[in-house]
Amino acid sequence: MNPSIGERLGRPPAVRMLVLGVVVIYFAALGAYTVHSGIEVGFDTVSWIGMSAAFVLFVAAAVPLSSTIFAELTDARARAIALLTVGGVAATWGSAAYAHAPGLAAYQPMLATATVVAVILMFGGRVALVWAAISSNITIGLILGPFTESARWFNAVLPRASLTILFVGTCGAVLLGPQMAEMRALGRRQRADDKDVQDRRHDAADREDRIRRIDDRVRPLLSRIADGHEVTDDDVIDARLMEAKLRDGIRGRALDVPRVRASVWDARRRGVSVAVLDDGGLDALGPDRSAAVVEAAAVVLESELATLTSGDVVARIAPAGRDPVATVVVVSGAIRRRIELGADGFVVRTVEA
Repeated sequence: MNPSIGERLGRPPAVRMLVLGVVVIYFAALGAYTVHSGIEVGFDTVSWIGMSAAFVLFVAAAVPLSSTIFAELTDARARAIALLTVGGVAATWGSAAYAHAPGLAAYQPMLATATVVAVILMFGGRVALVWAAISSNITIGLILGPFTESARWFNAVLPRASLTILFVGTCGAVLLGPQMAEMRALGRRQRADDKDVQDRRHDAADREDRIRRIDDRVRPLLSRIADGHEVTDDDVIDARLMEAKLRDGIRGRALDVPRVRASVWDARRRGVSVAVLDDGGLDALGPDRSAAVVEAAAVVLESELATLTSGDVVARIAPAGRDPVATVVVVSGAIRRRIELGADGFVVRTVEA
């Protein structure tokens, strides 16, 4: 089997594990340093709460950001990461100001983490957003810094090394912007191609399964005919049922599941006219919700067909965007019933006429 594009370009699953490992190690070291420094300088309860909040906020910003290395970074997620980073900086400076800290060594790794997150976010194509967050961080530092007892609080607000990294990161993000945008576009194309390949493989597997099931039923009948056996009325009925079953697999693809196939086959043998239709409404629901709707429709259809010996039954998946998503209509003697199912897989209404 040929490797996928993703595997040829550095095996992203392995790289994801590497990135996750780096993030875990970084924050483990940050947490250990903060705990050690807090014990050494004597954090009080408020300081511990503030620094814990800062740690959680930075983790909440860094983890989803690191996961977007091989995925698209949406505007909403980028804004959330920027806000979490500003919140982490505010919690750090607030803890230092409350404690009137004479030294800021215990707090500086947290502040440096904001720079790390900012640089990664820059290379996600959000330079303007990052500098808006940096401006907010500087403003917070200028407001709360004087409340500490550190003589070097201004250097902590505007650290030379961090500013240098940020300016270099900005230049890199701007200069490499077109190439990075092209790489993200290639990533989107790769994911679309992979999904298309998976869909085609799934379709092929479905076709092979239908062909196998049809062959299992048709081959014995054709073999008997080829061997010169007399064609009975039951053989004719089975042939007609197989023809209807084949139509179900084409016109009612979503409902072509074992539970429906069994109940429909038995009902048709008893003389019930059954139509199974799929107009594609499940494609927009996602796998889990689609499965719930199909299962619910199968249960309803099985229940309605169980006692019928005549009449007409139509089970249908509606087109995309329609409500209800699925319906089962029963017309038999004095029975006139329509069961409607919603996108959550539950029966939303039963109409009796």
